[in-house]
Amino acid sequence: MNKPSATHYQSGDKETLRFTSGSLVIEEAVKDGRYIGLYESPAAQVARENVTASLPHLHPAMFPLNRFALEVDGQSLHDRWAFKGHAQETDANGHLVSTTTLAHELRPVTVNIRTRLDGTSCIARWLEITNTGAAPAALSKVAPLAGILWQNNFYIRDGADVALARHKTDAAPFSVAYMDSYRAAEEFNLKWVDVTLPSLVFSNHTRHIFGAPYYIVRNNFSGEMFYIALAWPAGFETRFNYDRHNKILSFETGPHGNPPLRVIAPGETVASPAAHLAFFHTGTGGAVREWHAHLRASVIPQRKGAKRAYTLGARVVEEPGEWILREIDIAHEMGLEAFMVDAGWYGDHFSDWMKQRGDWFEGPFLPLGGLAGIRDYCHNKGMLFGVWMEPETISLQSKIIKEHPEFMTPGQTWEVDFSNPEAARHVTERIRSLILGTKLDFSKLDYNINPPEIRANPRDGFVENKNWRHFEVLLGAYSGIRRENPDIALENCASGGGRNDLGMLSVFDQCAESDFSQAPLTIRRVNTMTLFLPPEAIVFYFNHNADAHHLADIETHLRVTLFVLPIFVGFGAQAANRDGVYHQKAREYIALAKGFCRPVLAGGAVVHHHTPHIGVSEPVPFCVLEYGMPDLSRGYCGVFKCDNGANTFNLRLRGVELGKNYEVTFMNSGAIVVLSGFELTNTGLNITLENANTSELVLYKRV
Repeated sequence: MNKPSATHYQSGDKETLRFTSGSLVIEEAVKDGRYIGLYESPAAQVARENVTASLPHLHPAMFPLNRFALEVDGQSLHDRWAFKGHAQETDANGHLVSTTTLAHELRPVTVNIRTRLDGTSCIARWLEITNTGAAPAALSKVAPLAGILWQNNFYIRDGADVALARHKTDAAPFSVAYMDSYRAAEEFNLKWVDVTLPSLVFSNHTRHIFGAPYYIVRNNFSGEMFYIALAWPAGFETRFNYDRHNKILSFETGPHGNPPLRVIAPGETVASPAAHLAFFHTGTGGAVREWHAHLRASVIPQRKGAKRAYTLGARVVEEPGEWILREIDIAHEMGLEAFMVDAGWYGDHFSDWMKQRGDWFEGPFLPLGGLAGIRDYCHNKGMLFGVWMEPETISLQSKIIKEHPEFMTPGQTWEVDFSNPEAARHVTERIRSLILGTKLDFSKLDYNINPPEIRANPRDGFVENKNWRHFEVLLGAYSGIRRENPDIALENCASGGGRNDLGMLSVFDQCAESDFSQAPLTIRRVNTMTLFLPPEAIVFYFNHNADAHHLADIETHLRVTLFVLPIFVGFGAQAANRDGVYHQKAREYIALAKGFCRPVLAGGAVVHHHTPHIGVSEPVPFCVLEYGMPDLSRGYCGVFKCDNGANTFNLRLRGVELGKNYEVTFMNSGAIVVLSGFELTNTGLNITLENANTSELVLYKRV
């Protein structure tokens, strides 16, 4: 990675900021009271002084040059900003953070524009908004990042007419990929749409977001692309505006909901969600590698040692007594390295796990005196230990709701009101008691409700949207846990794959793929998820659904576990004979995950997408996913047949070195051959599969 920089200098009448990181260059400026964008380069090209001095070519009052949007007390603060200075610092992780301070000339508001540069071709941008007045301020709207992405008016000497004619005949100069996912099982259902209308809006105004705000924006004329992500787990809105006459594509992204989003007290500072942006002139493979490097460097907490990648067993407490210990015994026998006590461990008596949510104290029905005893039981077997919790929920049958009915959000059955300081304090203490008090190795956050968005919280004469303050409490609690125990592993799960945005993943180092483990949805979701998230951050619940074994052959089902962190939801009946084919195959793939695949998955896997844009819902013949070592020494590839269409896929491996030889193993037949990297890349391997939901697994290592 290149050393990043943030430079403030005077360019004509503009206070200008230049950000460089990786191959990305961004220049922005304060001009005529607006904070605007000047240009971006994906090729590390810094514009000449005379070029920058002449920018912008477009008038800021007539075109969407503003780099953020902010509305306070119903007033749009798009201009009348005064530049108050620029500073930079190094954060706790060693990354450069730039701060540009603006003060509004009419409203008592100050904004710090914060930009983090980590050496990759990506930035993170958020706003710190301070109310400098004497009265509360209602934050109605904020978009931490906005502006023009492209203006397709490229000048080509002696060929301008040809270039312009080509642009005019293109039906869609720009395209956007987004997540068309609004319910469980649709997670990461990627779809592409051509930008042909003046406005294209992607929004989700609920709390339980299955289609997280990730976007790929492509210039079909130049071949460039942007990655954009909003780090926010609640309602959002991302807008793309197409000016056909001037050939301009602009955007803005931010949290969205019934305003005000947040009431800011006098003297108080609030931080907006971060927006992440990357600019590439490369193929999908190069973009994914750089985006993953960004997330690993400065967004997703990085686990170390045995927690970097591990195989896990987990069970809901289905019976009181020592039943859960037998599940740990079986998980250990099968070769798993960790165990999680899932829902049902809490409350003053054994019950349906949903009925006592909120009573986050250990049930007297647990063996060995409770969770600490079960933890020691796991540790004595050399296994990591963790526990499930759903702290945002509260059940009507719980003891706590009878003692503190005011802890429930008014009119919102099942949800804790985090705007109530006592409720927030109680839940934070319960989280700390469970994770730190029990000395867990890892913990799982779950969220299985979807309350409607209402303006539930009166505050200072306003009725405040509940989401912003809710996540201040929730993420603040878990951030505190991570500060006190940096070695903790934290999984985010929300009815499976909900809330898998970068806001949650800036605190939680793992996220769930889905609650629905049926083929071929599982591998197709992982295929799309790894366009945006590194594979070691994804967990997959194997056999979470009782009918999953009907929908793929056993090896195809098990092969998904190699491309994620696998969580085995038990291994069937405790009294079952574990010498049969199912248990034998499960042991083989657990050993394969820990053996051949572990160095790849835990070693900064390079993800090669052979079918990158297939999404989840549309019929496709194959889903093909390859993981390789950064040094090209080994890798593996799964070829998954998704329907009864084409039977043969020509696999051209990408994680190999052309001038080296590789030992290649075909897992279906057990055949082993030695081939050159040149052959594997250029001639390829013809993989033939006859039936839907079958697969081939190819392992390769340099010899």
